[in-house]
Amino acid sequence: MRTPRTALLTFLVASSMSELTLAQSAPPPIDSLNEMISAGRYTEAYQLADSNLTAWEGDTDFDFLYGIAAIESGNPNEAVFAFQRVANTAARPVTRERARLELAHAHLLTNNLAASERLFNQVLASNPPANVRNNIQAFLTLIDERKRSQSASFSFAVSPVFGHDDNINSATSNGLIDTPLIGEITLNSDGLKTADTFSDLTVSLGYKKPITRDRSIDVTVIANRHDNRSSDQFDIDYALGDLSYSYGNNTHRFRHSLQAQKVYLDGQAFIDTYRFNNSWQRAGQNGWYQSLSGSLSTTRNVNTRQAPNNDLKDTNQMLLSGSLTKLSERFTNTVTAFYAQDSARDSAGKHNGRSFYGVAHSVLWRLTGQHTPYLRLSYQTTEYDDNHPVFFNDIRDDGNLSATLGWTWQYSQRLSFNSEMGYNDTSSNIPLFEHTRFKYQAGLNYQL
Repeated sequence: MRTPRTALLTFLVASSMSELTLAQSAPPPIDSLNEMISAGRYTEAYQLADSNLTAWEGDTDFDFLYGIAAIESGNPNEAVFAFQRVANTAARPVTRERARLELAHAHLLTNNLAASERLFNQVLASNPPANVRNNIQAFLTLIDERKRSQSASFSFAVSPVFGHDDNINSATSNGLIDTPLIGEITLNSDGLKTADTFSDLTVSLGYKKPITRDRSIDVTVIANRHDNRSSDQFDIDYALGDLSYSYGNNTHRFRHSLQAQKVYLDGQAFIDTYRFNNSWQRAGQNGWYQSLSGSLSTTRNVNTRQAPNNDLKDTNQMLLSGSLTKLSERFTNTVTAFYAQDSARDSAGKHNGRSFYGVAHSVLWRLTGQHTPYLRLSYQTTEYDDNHPVFFNDIRDDGNLSATLGWTWQYSQRLSFNSEMGYNDTSSNIPLFEHTRFKYQAGLNYQL
């Protein structure tokens, strides 16, 4: 099946044959260019035409073929100048119309959408043959899509969720903890594993401002409320703002962002975090994608009357991760490896410094056009920087295994439903920090 570009090129090259003439002496390489273009050897044709540009620039037939070779070999800027010369100097109206068509296409390839649209409409108004009209309409549709993608846009999403969590405080279920300094201690019931039902509401606002076809500035604001039904002590609210700059092409994409987050615990300011994020993604062949990301962040814990030394938990973090993704018709598999280091800001809180690393795997199964089950597995090892104070004369060392199984039902373009359950198992050489956690939830996401 011929593409609009192929059909248009066939018409242009065939109809241009009657326009081509040979100069009386030292003629331009018209025959050779025609032969190469007809055979699809566009790079060779461009190189030949470019080597003769000084001698034959301004010759209508030469410039036309030079422009064809330039477009097809990936040099649209040179094609613009060539077809502009033909459109301005050609003696016959049919030649000028053909040049305007190709000039419109060259402008489209250089992302000059206004000039491309104007020229296509000029040619369309001249009542060209039916096949050329159809091809022009296809290009005009593409221009409309490009213009929409380059206009500023707002987005809004709301996501209510309801569920049950058997360990809302990520605490141990062991009532007696053996310590090396004072022996067994009995934990207060408030510090033990606590189960509860919960509701969760996330509202997000987004603004996207394209600068060019491949560059944009994005602003995202997210607010979340996590409300446990029976206990307010572990209710969490947070607000997050993200300002990012993205650029690249069809193969390589880059993103840099500044992020600020504020967390509230039981209605009181708890943690402030500021991040600088950077990422690179490469689109390979046959559905393979690779990505690297890195971030620098600083976390500030807010002192309260109940916890006047919270700021000893302040850290600065460096995080690195790399992912490999394979996209197929039915499945998307992603494997990610990560490493991070948290450095305590205060020497008195050195035991809060840590390094952690791990690996994660996720798979999405496109069961149908609307239904997508998914599974995520991860394992993380965490090593702390100093002996844990008070009752434990040891350096904390944790291992964490987590698994999530979920299902997304894309009911319509704007509305989707989601359900998932997750299990988390944390082991530690300090029994106080050993715990398991099982959570299940269901909700929806509505986007505008």
